[in-house]
Amino acid sequence: MTSHMPHFRVRSRDSSMEIGQAGLQRRSALFHLVGHFAVMVVLMYAGMFALDPLYELLPGFAGVSDPWSRLPVLSNFAMALNMTIPMTLYMICKRHSWGAIAEMSAAMFLPAVLTSGPFLVGSMTAGTMMTLSHAAMIPLMGLAAILRFTIMRSGARRVK
Repeated sequence: MTSHMPHFRVRSRDSSMEIGQAGLQRRSALFHLVGHFAVMVVLMYAGMFALDPLYELLPGFAGVSDPWSRLPVLSNFAMALNMTIPMTLYMICKRHSWGAIAEMSAAMFLPAVLTSGPFLVGSMTAGTMMTLSHAAMIPLMGLAAILRFTIMRSGARRVK
């Protein structure tokens, strides 16, 4: 080589294969994340369908009929709890860290907290409160999962 020509290192075949494998691993991890997220959503709704009738019975013992319309703020939080319980149990079975479980649980309860205030001051109806809570849970869960996935993929320390 002459002194004025730069020396370009040629990648070995093994190096190219490592890059290809890294891409496959990233894709595989992404598919795992999407599949895990889908299972979590199914579990959330299964919890809602299984535990909401139980919630309807409990206020009945206290003499309150139709808690969904008579106790909308409590019902908003009950709905979040009913959806969080199976998701949390699944995450425990899958040996997720308590930090990850807390993040997902917070993603479930944050919409209830944020929508209860406007309802209590009269700027939102009960139906809107419940609808917005439901609608915000899944994107917030997705955001929490993507942030954790990104942190884990970047090699940062696990939050325990």
